[in-house]
Amino acid sequence: MQSKTVATRQYDRAIEQFRAVLDMEPNFPRAHLLVFAYAQKGLFADALADIEKWRRIDKGPWTWAIAAYVYGRSGNQEEARRTLEKLKQLNQRRQMDPAAIVLVYVGMNSKEEAFNWFEKAYSEHSNALLTLKVGPIYDPLRSDPRFQDLLRRLGLAQ
Repeated sequence: MQSKTVATRQYDRAIEQFRAVLDMEPNFPRAHLLVFAYAQKGLFADALADIEKWRRIDKGPWTWAIAAYVYGRSGNQEEARRTLEKLKQLNQRRQMDPAAIVLVYVGMNSKEEAFNWFEKAYSEHSNALLTLKVGPIYDPLRSDPRFQDLLRRLGLAQ
């Protein structure tokens, strides 16, 4: 769940490109990946404002997970936990990709929980794991040997 400009950490360029797309087509869901560029730059108010726009057109679990990620990154752990609980309730009714929960725990800086859910995502062959090698959201976990092991198991290690 990212663009090339976000993956290469060109956040200003990503913001510019996503905004241009949203100016042309405000309901184009993938352009709302702008949220990640905002979050990586620490522009949490902008990220949360855009996630609210995104949720109007996509009410799926990923938008909730991304919102919880941003809440966690911004230091609003209480709202991140509330949103996580909503996700877990949704997961009980309809199983979702465990990588969405990983994202929340990364945002909340809960490494142990993130790695627990990484294992679930791995065992369920989550496509979202394909971005692990380059995704900046995972940077806080890269130095952990478990992360390097996961990359190796996925065939993404160097």
